Amino acid sequence: MRFDFFTLTLCVLALAATSGHAAQSPKIPALVMTSPDSAFANYEDKCSNGGNLDNVNRDKFLKLMLANKKSKLSQLKVALLNEIKQSGDEPRGEGVRIGEWNQTFHDRSGCGTNTNSYSAFVVTVTGGNANHTVVKSLLTIDDDDNAGKRTLKIRDIRPIKLRNDN
Repeated sequence: MRFDFFTLTLCVLALAATSGHAAQSPKIPALVMTSPDSAFANYEDKCSNGGNLDNVNRDKFLKLMLANKKSKLSQLKVALLNEIKQSGDEPRGEGVRIGEWNQTFHDRSGCGTNTNSYSAFVVTVTGGNANHTVVKSLLTIDDDDNAGKRTLKIRDIRPIKLRNDN
């Protein structure tokens, strides 16, 4: 009877160890900027079916562009902050905010090639107790995976004039 209990315990432990290993997510590679507005990362998975398009590196790409004064996105932020200053208003928080990413284009060919675009609103937020939020631009980036080589780059920044209640 003890032998059966011991064997059963070993089987359960082996199963737990194996399932824990399978549950680990793949390593996210480092993002390398290739210009102020583009970057790449090499993933181990050459046939990801979209698995190489992680939010971590997309968010890091956004932060690196904002930190680079030569990036179109950084220059837009500076221009919008100057616009706020010239209007006599005060920025609320950072004054310029990038909204949530929405997938605006997707094309997959087989398992290893994914071409995607993601878009987000660029918004100014001003005012003290009063809050004045205005969508100023639509930022679109390409986020493509070609057999494990992921490239990110700005596709376009388009001004938007939805409403102005000044």
